[in-house]
Amino acid sequence: MGVQVLHRSFDEARCKLNVKDEHMNALGGVHGGVIFSLADIAFAMACNAGDAPYTGLQADIRYMSGAKDNVLFATATKVGSSKKFAHYEVVITDGLNNRVALFTSTCYRLTP
Repeated sequence: MGVQVLHRSFDEARCKLNVKDEHMNALGGVHGGVIFSLADIAFAMACNAGDAPYTGLQADIRYMSGAKDNVLFATATKVGSSKKFAHYEVVITDGLNNRVALFTSTCYRLTP
């Protein structure tokens, strides 16, 4: 898919995607599945940057507007955690800093 990881920690991860023709839908916008996948990758980079492996349990996305640029950024931020769970919000923006989507997710720690 061509995603670049710009920053990675358990608290936050930031990824970048240069949008190409193969990322577009039939209406000329970035395909929703591409946006979801970018968010999911940023989420996975953050929740697996700590000292234990995590797996995703839940993910939800709200599309807010079409991208106005050919670059997308996904910033995953941990918004809560416990011993076994962590919760993240991932904001997708275009290169002009327009908010494209909001992705929320929960992951589960696989080791004790």
